[in-house]
Amino acid sequence: MSEDHALTVTRHMPLPAATLYRAWTTGWGNWFAEPDSVRLTAEAGAPFFFEVAQRVEDGRPVQLHPHYGRFLQLVPDALVALTWVTGAGGTAGAETRLTVHLEPTATGTSVTLTHEGFATAEARDRHATAWPMVLAHQETALARRGVDAATISATHSPLRRNRSIPDATLIPVRSYPDLNAAVTWMRDALGCRERLRIPGHRVQLTIGNGAVVAAAWDPSAAPASGGRPPATLMVRVADIDATYARALALGATGVTPPTNHLYGERQATLRDPFGHSWTLTQTVDDVDPASWGGELVDG
Repeated sequence: MSEDHALTVTRHMPLPAATLYRAWTTGWGNWFAEPDSVRLTAEAGAPFFFEVAQRVEDGRPVQLHPHYGRFLQLVPDALVALTWVTGAGGTAGAETRLTVHLEPTATGTSVTLTHEGFATAEARDRHATAWPMVLAHQETALARRGVDAATISATHSPLRRNRSIPDATLIPVRSYPDLNAAVTWMRDALGCRERLRIPGHRVQLTIGNGAVVAAAWDPSAAPASGGRPPATLMVRVADIDATYARALALGATGVTPPTNHLYGERQATLRDPFGHSWTLTQTVDDVDPASWGGELVDG
């Protein structure tokens, strides 16, 4: 492969790295390929094949352009490397190399696409023009599918149980400088029951079929916002990556992207278009609180 005929394109996308990784491995039909044409196994060394349709509005028939190659290296949610072969107008039959690096950021993912090994400078330049447009289309298509997937997930998918989190779907999280005094007040005044205690950090409480989390707050480390201690609403979801993508597509600002935690939850934080904080959480495992320092009081 010629090192001279290479290109690099970068783009920041308000989408989780996991969503983009699936798009570049198993999800070609969601944004690039004709769905019925995709033939692949997402494993290093395995071949792939799909067709891309070119549609025009002047009555000419749809033109299908075959794409094929093999996966070279796969690092989940981080890197996809593959060979890339197309016909006339593309790589002209040359086996080129495509590498996609995914770097999570506070507001989504930084995508760096490197395409090398073109037989001619002309082929490289055609792709240098095409890839930015392809990535822009990918972002739009996946964000749209994120809305659809999150809606379906919220309607049809049951939430998994995790001993480390209350069963309630919506959980307010409120901060207090005196955590023990706050828990005592909520118990005596509101009838809350202490469910789980994380010493010196936070306490989970239940009330009826609902729940609330009281969190320790140091005003010197985290000043009050708008005259009040910090607060957020935690929402349990069935597919955090799809929900996070939908929220960003609809105007939210990412604070922390979806991340797995040792207590069995995959969580992300964002601010809605009106400035309020939300924490999304998806159960990925049923974890005994004692394994990470929690004390189950009333499970």
